[in-house]
Amino acid sequence: MQAALLFLLLLAAYWANGDILPGNDPIASVRLAGKLVSKHRLVFTPEEDPFMFEWHLGTPEGERHAHFHSWRSSLNGEPVRRAYERGDLSKPEANYYLMKTRYPNVYANRYGVGAALFAVPFVAAVYPFARDLYDRPSADILWFTSKLAASCAVAASAVLLFLAALPWLRPKTAIWLALAYGLGTCVWSSSSQALWQHGPMEFFLALGTYFLLQRERPRAAYWVGLSYALAFVCRPTAAVVVAAAAIYYLVCDRRALLRFVAAGLPVALLLAAYNLHVFGTLIVLGQVNVGAATAQAPAAFTLLPVAAAATHGSTATATQMFHTSLLQGLGGILISPSRGLLVFSPVVVFAFWGLVRVFRDSRFVALRPVGLAVLALFLVVARWYGWTGGWAYGPRLLADAGTLLAFLAIPVAEEIRRSRARAAAFAVCLAWSVAVQVVGAFAYDVTGWNERVLFVVSEPGKQRPVFFTAAEEARREVWAHGGSVEERKVNVDKREGLIRVWSIRDNQILYYVEHFLQARRLKQIAIQKFLKDSA
Repeated sequence: MQAALLFLLLLAAYWANGDILPGNDPIASVRLAGKLVSKHRLVFTPEEDPFMFEWHLGTPEGERHAHFHSWRSSLNGEPVRRAYERGDLSKPEANYYLMKTRYPNVYANRYGVGAALFAVPFVAAVYPFARDLYDRPSADILWFTSKLAASCAVAASAVLLFLAALPWLRPKTAIWLALAYGLGTCVWSSSSQALWQHGPMEFFLALGTYFLLQRERPRAAYWVGLSYALAFVCRPTAAVVVAAAAIYYLVCDRRALLRFVAAGLPVALLLAAYNLHVFGTLIVLGQVNVGAATAQAPAAFTLLPVAAAATHGSTATATQMFHTSLLQGLGGILISPSRGLLVFSPVVVFAFWGLVRVFRDSRFVALRPVGLAVLALFLVVARWYGWTGGWAYGPRLLADAGTLLAFLAIPVAEEIRRSRARAAAFAVCLAWSVAVQVVGAFAYDVTGWNERVLFVVSEPGKQRPVFFTAAEEARREVWAHGGSVEERKVNVDKREGLIRVWSIRDNQILYYVEHFLQARRLKQIAIQKFLKDSA
């Protein structure tokens, strides 16, 4: 009963805003879930999915780009199909979230099939009542159904955390731990709001870790292997979790290692078969190709500006993609004002205490691979050239690590409760964490802070411009030091905008608190436009 109530409470919180989180990354997963149910296909083509491509339209003035929702749309006052048959519409270029397959004019989801497959049962349940959900003029049903899948995945991961904690903690303490994870980390403001890879991956990570703690059950290793393998299908970064669990079984229980491998191997073989059939190679990591193309783009910092290069592949090396200095990257993902995990979710600081306890107390030996996986994920994200996560609210790239960190808090949760000072510190950190997630869930409008208008002062003798949020401050700077001031949209995805992630004055949380109502209205408008454009 407690588990069911916890699930419903979190699901209600995730749906309290009545929104989806608009964004380009989930488009292919959302559409793939709909396509699997309605058309029974795993790939996209310009003929069936014209809205996922940029087209070239020939005009008397020359060639220009064109985008349209379906072949029933109009272009310059005539049906799109007519312009296509006449030859004026040609050379479709896939958007960055698609990648080429081995077949001509056939594309696949660059972010894999895991998230879409997870959402299929939800879409299938709706399909008898909305058989046009894939081809309808607005994609609202498909997107909100996909959000339900993501929300259920995240809420279920919190329930699994609660169940895993019960043998170690009082039920009330376990409930508080699960709520701190479900409401105090970016699984609320990001993972639960759209069909990113994160939500389904977090569910399978939690499921695998739940069984990892069931050491006395002879078949537990099978479930660990299956769950972690499915997490990898959802998001490749789960490879570090798979590796950590394999090392743990190799050292502690080699018979369990065989079960672990036996359960994960069929998933790996199915994924390899899919890759071989669709791409002609056994191993395909589409996100790495995106990263490679982006890392080579001189003016870009994350994915969106290099769609064409990413679609057609890249030769960037691992050195180019993992070039961030470790100190800068760790500082950025942990304490930077607009991306720091400890800024957006300070409640997770107690999990680091738990991490230390895991390696000191043999009772929690089963959590040691989780601790190793968390440290590995931190290192991977910190060194990644795009550690900021692009246009996101907070440390989105650490959402999955947050799930594992929550399990690492189990060893110290009762000690927090028994000490008034620790309980008070926990309460303050939790209150801040939840408040920050509420702001993100309700007010984050994607474009507002990520590409906000700032006043840029170029001073003599300084290579880098100085950014100000107020015009009066910029004018005073010019008066004192010379130079010039201009009003400019500063995109946090561009290299020049990276400094904004570290700005205390221009931090993301403060921006959305100050502009809460305005951002909320803009978010509603953005969602309506996005649903029409992504139909």
